[in-house]
Amino acid sequence: MPRQPADDSTAGVRTSIANRLRWSLLISSTLPLLIVGGLLLALNANAQQRSVYSDQVDLAKRVELDVSRYLEELRNQLDQFALKVRPSTTPAQITTLANDLVNRNYPNILDLVLMNSAGQERLHMIKLLALPDDQLYDRGADSQVQRALRQGLVSYTPIARNADNVRSFIVTMPIRNDANTIVGALRVELSAEPLAHDLAIAIANSKSYPYLVSAPDGRVLLDDGRPGFVPPSDIAALISTTDQAVQYSGARGQDVIGAQAPVIVNDGNENTGWTVVVEQPTATAFVGLRTSILLLGLLVVLVGALALGWAFRQARQFLRPLEALRQGATALGAGHLSYRIGALGDDEMGELARTFNSMAEHLQESLAEIERRNERLRRSMALARDIQIGLLPDRPPWNGDEVAVYARSLPAYEVGGDFYSYLAMSEGRAAIAIGDISGKGVGAALLMALTASAVESQSRQIEHPAQVLTALNNLLAPRLRANHMNAALLFVVVDPREQTLRVANAGMIAPVLVSKHGNSFIEVGGLPLGSFAGALYQEQTVHFEPGDMLLLLSDGVVEAHDAKGELFGFERLEATLNETQPYDVRDLVEMVLERVQTHMGDMEQHDDITIVAVRPSIASESGALEEDQTISYATI
Repeated sequence: MPRQPADDSTAGVRTSIANRLRWSLLISSTLPLLIVGGLLLALNANAQQRSVYSDQVDLAKRVELDVSRYLEELRNQLDQFALKVRPSTTPAQITTLANDLVNRNYPNILDLVLMNSAGQERLHMIKLLALPDDQLYDRGADSQVQRALRQGLVSYTPIARNADNVRSFIVTMPIRNDANTIVGALRVELSAEPLAHDLAIAIANSKSYPYLVSAPDGRVLLDDGRPGFVPPSDIAALISTTDQAVQYSGARGQDVIGAQAPVIVNDGNENTGWTVVVEQPTATAFVGLRTSILLLGLLVVLVGALALGWAFRQARQFLRPLEALRQGATALGAGHLSYRIGALGDDEMGELARTFNSMAEHLQESLAEIERRNERLRRSMALARDIQIGLLPDRPPWNGDEVAVYARSLPAYEVGGDFYSYLAMSEGRAAIAIGDISGKGVGAALLMALTASAVESQSRQIEHPAQVLTALNNLLAPRLRANHMNAALLFVVVDPREQTLRVANAGMIAPVLVSKHGNSFIEVGGLPLGSFAGALYQEQTVHFEPGDMLLLLSDGVVEAHDAKGELFGFERLEATLNETQPYDVRDLVEMVLERVQTHMGDMEQHDDITIVAVRPSIASESGALEEDQTISYATI
């Protein structure tokens, strides 16, 4: 049953936080006003901005309509002129028609060229003066003429100052016969001064100003005709956008609201490449908006400040117990499980503090239990380490007169998967095995014990190294594959009488023959045990000389890496062996191990390291036997 309060007064105290929250909610009824005020601000600003933008777009469209009407009227007059021109029309007749066009309709025509279907000039008039025939030339290479003759398109050039410093533009259009076949082209250069005049008076009573630019580069073709005009530095912000109106840095270096309207002629079929731009300074456009936003914003801020003041006051009272809980959580996170929170009262926060203290007590008890279990695990791992040390031989089982051997094994963890073994064979021969179980930790150690035991049992029945590996693979493959593991193993049989080494390898690093004539790897290999049930192995026989030594390594030697991730590698191993000629097997093993540990520095060892050195013949130059060459040493 849930615990009931002792009396009403206690219940009232326990619900004080809830009461404070209710009062806070009551006071924060002003929040809807703040929200409404904010919405009104946003809506008012958005509406006025849309209105300004819409006005600019309408003005741009109106100016564009005036420009396009002028160009369409021009097109109509040129079309009527083109209809009267035929291939059979004589030059005199064409000149009369051209004079009539200029005198009656368009005195602003500066240059008129009539061409045949090949682009060859038939008539060229400059200011009503027809050039003689010997000054007519071929315009077939002109791109605008080609568009007119080949594609039947009308082209408009950007407005620019010509050789006479007159602002002008060129219209190039096809000439068709009654069958609508293109029979020539008409090229007319016209003064742009009428357009400049129309732009200057188009919206004279407005606070906006229009000008004409080319698309898409935004180059100004005609300014607004007012003093101090400076081309806009950021017109690309308007030309490149899909919006019809945007805010940017416009003409005269002012921040403006600009709108654009591409000049389209002939019911939208002809794009002149011109764009009408209408701008209004933002300082002028948003005067009303700023005033309304200021007044409404002051009201919103005032109401919001009152609500925030009350909220901060309540928050301080609410956060004091929360700060105590935060400090307690920080202490627990730092491992101080004995930390307890003091009494916070009889309200919900007090109940939360008591729950927190109870949780801390349970955590402290759980940590103590984990420590006890970890201690038992450490003792178990220490026992496993001692047992694994006991599995590795500390000295060879032969008398040592013929073969000296020395070994070091350093597991990466408490127990490892590397091992080595010595076996005495008939007729003074000796066998040395070194192995590496894939994986780390206890699992690898258990399979290491199984593999080492199998090596000893099989080696006593089979003398040839390749046959030993084949038998071991057949014996261990089912168990290794069931655990998704394998065992690399190198098996060497030393025959001092024959002065030979018989070597078979199942996935280990090739052994190194260290000789005064030079060091060399004995290249013999094979698949690790357990990789393939039917694997067969080969052995290689190597002759040695007195003083030669054989170095056996696990891959932890060459794969040891430093803080930069660089491996010890085979090159450093060969350099180490070439530096000096060790006197005995102990020197050889300790020298290699020292160089590997120096290369690693402070880096953690990530793989087991095992090194075994074998000296088949221990005879010195005097013929006496060295005393300490039979020592084998193991470290785990």
